[in-house]
Amino acid sequence: MLPVPSAGKIDRAVLAAIDSGSPLQVLIIGSRQLLAPVGGIERFAAGHMDSDRLALRRSVIRDLRSIATDQQSRVLTALGKPRAQRTLWMVNAMVLTLTPDEVRRAATLGDVGYIYRSAEELPSRPDSAGVEIALPRASSTGASFALGSKRVPWNVRMLRAPEAWSDLRVTGHGVRVAVLDFGTNYAHPDLAKRVWRNPGEIPNNRMDDDGNGYVDDYYGYDFGAMRAEVRLTTGEYQHGTVTAGIVAGDGTGGIVTGIAPDAELMLMLGVGPTAATLAYQYAAEHGADILSMSFSIPDLANLRGYWRMLSDHATAAGMLLVGGAGNFRASRAIPLQLWSPKDVPTVIAMAGVDSALQRTSFSSGGPVEWESVALYGDYPMAAGLRKPDMVAFPGPDYPILGAADGGYVEPNPKVAGNSFSGPQGAGVAALIFSAAPWLPVWRAREIMERTSRDLGPPGPDNEFGFGLIDAYAAVQEATRLTAQRRLR
Repeated sequence: MLPVPSAGKIDRAVLAAIDSGSPLQVLIIGSRQLLAPVGGIERFAAGHMDSDRLALRRSVIRDLRSIATDQQSRVLTALGKPRAQRTLWMVNAMVLTLTPDEVRRAATLGDVGYIYRSAEELPSRPDSAGVEIALPRASSTGASFALGSKRVPWNVRMLRAPEAWSDLRVTGHGVRVAVLDFGTNYAHPDLAKRVWRNPGEIPNNRMDDDGNGYVDDYYGYDFGAMRAEVRLTTGEYQHGTVTAGIVAGDGTGGIVTGIAPDAELMLMLGVGPTAATLAYQYAAEHGADILSMSFSIPDLANLRGYWRMLSDHATAAGMLLVGGAGNFRASRAIPLQLWSPKDVPTVIAMAGVDSALQRTSFSSGGPVEWESVALYGDYPMAAGLRKPDMVAFPGPDYPILGAADGGYVEPNPKVAGNSFSGPQGAGVAALIFSAAPWLPVWRAREIMERTSRDLGPPGPDNEFGFGLIDAYAAVQEATRLTAQRRLR
């Protein structure tokens, strides 16, 4: 149970809003969660160091669902509400519209843990429109990557991914990476063979064939707009197309932009807490091993705690969470340079260095603090929580996928940011899971940290974290652990 007295359960943003006397939308989390806010994920990981990640996922999802179903029904009954606007289970939480008196009543309930303000306006009904292009299923099967005469950009080479492909024969096959971004051109030839197709969904028949609550979710889903289309085709370059290409661009057009060119890409949109929770849930239930997130949200105050709880539960459910550390060194003071959810301990925050392994001028640094956040109160300054966690290459000056249905942005003199460091971390994680599918998330992360090339002063620090990720060394270690496990 979350140890919060009733008077402290109402977030200050809610208290400010109820003074108007008008109903307001709130996000209520239950007092019972799978993991305690402080220390819960650490204890869980310590008890499951050798557990099979995929088996653990099934039991964690079952437990998360059970906790939410049981406690939410009691809260709704106590408040006299037939249903919530949204019920969530990755965090035991509900979105409700309540009067000020109902908010105060909710805070007295033992089943209520905390009440946040909810500003998201999601469509009440899913959009029944389908996807623009229904790619054939047959093109997304099997390990198909062959380097041949394809060109490998310098950033991919410096992370030693080609050695993992050629010497260790690990290319990301069998691993599913959910890309939570702002739209991706799945018709780009370098992505088309890598994009996941929902096996239970028939595209464009305007039906929810697999009964998961989403119509025509063939490649993933847009949880902000509640529609199946996840494609973006506008702009000089497309953020989601670039990040997806850095994870798994397979070089069909001649340049291998991806770290894990045989990995599978699940495409999603939705960055508010409710939409993102729906996305996390979807990714976990549909077998995503990694969640690559190239977005961040500033100034969330106590709502940071919700993102931390969500991230901890997703980690327990077998998804490694990774994203760019941010580009705010010049505009924000420490400890505010890393925004949510990259400020969360269980989220791998990837910062950036240039080709000379020098920190870029924009790359966010740590530490971050959690002492001020309701339900947590740990990692006080000055030491705080060390961030970022590792580094990669944010650009510019390496090719990225082009905005059209094919081609590349090359030369690329200006597209840069840690949004593009994050998916390099996701790609290395995909190679690790390809070599060791059983590996728990916390051990995969430990491999990434331990095999990184130390930069700056000796040991992990608040500029480079553990250093530059090393795909080849990480896969070597994952392969060794898998061989060792087979001998038991």
